[in-house]
Amino acid sequence: MKISVEGLHLRFHKGVEALRDVSFEVRSGELLAVVGPSGCGKSTMLNVIASLIPPEEAEIRGKIVIDGVDVRQAGTPPGSLGYVFQRDTLFPWRTVIQNVEAGLEIRGTPQVARLKKARSLVDLVGLSGFEHYYPHQISGGMRQRTSLIRTLAYDPQVILMDEPFGALDAQTRMILQGELMRIWAGSRKTIIFVTHDLAEAITLGERVVLFSKRPGTVTQVYDVPFPHPRDPFALRGSPEFADLHAYIWRTLGEEFRAEAEDKGLTARRSTA
Repeated sequence: MKISVEGLHLRFHKGVEALRDVSFEVRSGELLAVVGPSGCGKSTMLNVIASLIPPEEAEIRGKIVIDGVDVRQAGTPPGSLGYVFQRDTLFPWRTVIQNVEAGLEIRGTPQVARLKKARSLVDLVGLSGFEHYYPHQISGGMRQRTSLIRTLAYDPQVILMDEPFGALDAQTRMILQGELMRIWAGSRKTIIFVTHDLAEAITLGERVVLFSKRPGTVTQVYDVPFPHPRDPFALRGSPEFADLHAYIWRTLGEEFRAEAEDKGLTARRSTA
């Protein structure tokens, strides 16, 4: 196993319990999708794995092991983990290729070597011709491609992805899903991909982990039997996809309904 999460609990000091007894494993080279209702703790779980939540913000219990190292005790090894956020975090004052070079520049990679690497990645995701454009001059899909290859540039072994396509239109999202699967098939990076979209989780994941409503916990893990390479457009139209989506939705839909009822109850109480 590349990653093992065991009995992870998190309660913010302000009182909200975000995670309760979360346990799952990720195989080396696996693209694992995590899906659940909005606000169920999926992003929080990624932030704990990435050691982004300091002790003064929350009480955290449990174990996270990456390559045999308990990262909550020893810390995440430098450069071993990459993170692609919900929104691109590109530097607005740097061009596309300068953004891709950023991590390599910080690591002290010589200019010729980092430029060669950046150019090859720009070509990989079809951004040739836009190397010298600034983030505000390109589309949201292009910015997300740039964010992805900026992470790939410094060659992390594990990539965490937090709803990176959530703000995009449906067609662009499916195009980038195909790009991600193509890149993953060539690199076999270990990826944890968080989403609230069950169709996206099934399209991408070798397995799908279901989270409950908050406090989030793992309710089910499903194998996705579709072989790679996968064409998102063709796959979505297949009866096998529809059958698996309906099968998983029987469980996940209950969590979405429970979350909606909780929000409705909160609203009624606030006006009572």
